[in-house]
Amino acid sequence: MIATMEQPVTAPDARESDLEEPVLRTKDVNVWYGDHHALEDTSLNFRKGEITALIGPSGCGKSTYLRCLNLMNREIKSCQITGEIYYRGHDINTPEEDLYELRKSIGMVFQQPNPFPKSIYENIAFAPRCHGQRDKAALDELVEESLRGAALWDEVKDKLNKSAQALSGGQQQRLCIARALALKPDVILLDEPCSALDPISTLAIEELMQSIATGRAIIIVTHNMEQATRVSNRTAFFYMGEMIETGETEQIFNAPKSQRLNDYLSGRFS
Repeated sequence: MIATMEQPVTAPDARESDLEEPVLRTKDVNVWYGDHHALEDTSLNFRKGEITALIGPSGCGKSTYLRCLNLMNREIKSCQITGEIYYRGHDINTPEEDLYELRKSIGMVFQQPNPFPKSIYENIAFAPRCHGQRDKAALDELVEESLRGAALWDEVKDKLNKSAQALSGGQQQRLCIARALALKPDVILLDEPCSALDPISTLAIEELMQSIATGRAIIIVTHNMEQATRVSNRTAFFYMGEMIETGETEQIFNAPKSQRLNDYLSGRFS
């Protein structure tokens, strides 16, 4: 890690006292892959009803941080994570944390759509069934509710028994979001969910993110600055494993306090 004099900047938020406690927050999170210090002392808060964009150049630590939030990095043998990660006030960064139950509450959608090699219906019903839901009528209702939530129901309601892998890329990504919604999570993590999609599908996913943010926290990693400004309420800028500045999205893009953030937004480095 290159030593710097610049400290993380957190913009003041006049609404802070009016908002509920963060559903998810981190304090001084550090990540090592072997001897490589990939993420340093990162503290952020995430509240229901807000979309937070994580931006920065490739390799800056934003996806590493995102994967800390549902403990995915724990599955990498060489990875060590220190610091505190609180979900509903409980520190989940412990060896005893039940990952199966945690990921019911903190869902994740990846860069490449990854539908199961099953029917559209089974893609949605699979996880609720694994968590104990056996009632067919309840599953039918949940499948429809989740697909409607992902703005996909009208396109697939007549082919629920068809293979999910026959859907277009944009439809597959919305199906993956519907699959996450089926478990009614408090938090949804999205790691560059539109990078493999065409502009029309990207717009559909962006509109979907805004529609599902009510009642949950959405956290998205994106390289697309226009996307961050369109969809997010808050933005955090990462550079070389450090969270450099965070604040309201309008402030981050229009009045950055950090010189590094200003340089990034101006295209002086990428």
